[in-house]
Amino acid sequence: MSKRKYDYDLIVIGGGSGGVRSARWAAALGAKVAICEEERFGGTCVLRGCVPKKMMVYGSHFADDVITSRDYGWDIEIKSHNWQEFQEKREKELSRLSGLYEKMLSSKDVTLLRGKGSFEDQHTVRVGDQLVTSENIIIAVGGRPWNPDFEGTEHTINSNQFFDLKKRPQRVVINGGGFIGVEFACLLKNFSSEVHIIIRKDTILRGFDSECAAYLQEQMKSKGIHFHTSQNIKEVKKNADGSQLVITESQSIETDAVIMATGREPYTEGLNLKAVGIETMKSGAITVNEYSQTNIENIFAVGDVTNRMNLTPVALQEGMQVAENLYGARNDWAMTYDNIPSAVFSQPPLSTVGLTEEEANQQGLNFEIYSSEFRPLKYTLGERQKRSLMKMIVEKDSRKVLGLHMVGDDSAEIIQGFAVALKAGATKEVFDQTIGVHPTSAEEFVTMREPRLR
Repeated sequence: MSKRKYDYDLIVIGGGSGGVRSARWAAALGAKVAICEEERFGGTCVLRGCVPKKMMVYGSHFADDVITSRDYGWDIEIKSHNWQEFQEKREKELSRLSGLYEKMLSSKDVTLLRGKGSFEDQHTVRVGDQLVTSENIIIAVGGRPWNPDFEGTEHTINSNQFFDLKKRPQRVVINGGGFIGVEFACLLKNFSSEVHIIIRKDTILRGFDSECAAYLQEQMKSKGIHFHTSQNIKEVKKNADGSQLVITESQSIETDAVIMATGREPYTEGLNLKAVGIETMKSGAITVNEYSQTNIENIFAVGDVTNRMNLTPVALQEGMQVAENLYGARNDWAMTYDNIPSAVFSQPPLSTVGLTEEEANQQGLNFEIYSSEFRPLKYTLGERQKRSLMKMIVEKDSRKVLGLHMVGDDSAEIIQGFAVALKAGATKEVFDQTIGVHPTSAEEFVTMREPRLR
């Protein structure tokens, strides 16, 4: 590279998944890179989201597994769960993972700047009292919880603070029916908490296939989760004994904790975007093109701060592609968002890839639906009615499989494999010609023969 005009070729603001990936990738391609982070490296996914949440999902499963084992002749007693011990072990592992992120960056000679980054101009970033310059800058600061405003909101905790609870609440109210609220509700119920979930609409998981979301909601009800639909929290009061009283339009609920799971917003506060004229949307998300480039040619943004598709693997891909376009052999690698698989780690989990039935209708497509609803073999020896739903959207003319959806055990693992087929443009005939592994739930996707009435 020619002599540098700036301190660095690239500065990344934010040390989460997208930021770390872009910094590492650019450094591996020969760029001089710095990354600034005000907290631990790892971001939402490692520290306050995917990883600790999945650990809690795993932990909450064991009591249910013991119950299932009795159907197979095991005599196992469930005694108790030590929440504090579990939390300490989880936190130790998160610290280890955060340390690995730092080591990976250092191994690529990426300079670690401790503190929050903000703009002075389009080539200058302030980190504390230090000013550093760079030819290019990537914003990867992620998002943060958003809470509605009502009286007594100070008595609630957000989805980040949930992971800091020193004691499992015996009774809990969760406000919000998105994937965060649904996941928290399910895992806390499996840990034996009494769970109430308040949602503004009639059903959970807006944006997912509505049939699958409704199916999951019924499964959650059957586990004893209490739904309060078409409701909003009007007030939360602190009682003398430390409990809380949640007041909605039609009722009051006494609880030990109120968890707000009402969504997240881009964390642009303090970036001083106006100093360089970076355009944002009404939501606060940074506006970018298909190359993750802002309206300022040398400044890019990746991950949740752009509010495109807020998934960790998406942020990783966006960050890698920006680095590759800037310093790699190509400069025209645009990000695409079709057929990206995702999962809600509820119990049972819901996973999806491709179009929902509603999206296919909105696009005016001529399509068929294939589906299968069944009781998995694992549960046939007992009395519990645990069931699974699998659904396929097929375009009639081309026979191309447009979408796959599943509610049931192992759905995330199953959908991940089939996502490759959708990305490759597989048709229904390709699925029909594929031999299933028997006996598995996954084989249902290759044995659906007759479309159902829509």
